[in-house]
Amino acid sequence: MKTVYVVCATGIATSTMLRLKVESFLEERGIEARVLQFRVTELSPERVEADVILATTEIPPEFEGLATVINGISLITGIGQGETLESLARALRDDS
Repeated sequence: MKTVYVVCATGIATSTMLRLKVESFLEERGIEARVLQFRVTELSPERVEADVILATTEIPPEFEGLATVINGISLITGIGQGETLESLARALRDDS
């Protein structure tokens, strides 16, 4: 099963909101994936098991190549939200 990390600076409100939106979107699309939320400081390159990292904060460069990183700010603002969710769906399909 695919794994999506939703990441923000504090790991509380923003990542919770993202997690709920992503879970709802994936369910509507019939895409099976685990969705886990983190603070950016909780991530370690040695322990990343995600296929996609959806973040509202900058992800350190050492995570490049470990997972597809998608900017999730649009899921907070609503501007470009559809494009971000489609990018997520594509990334999960492409990694199959």
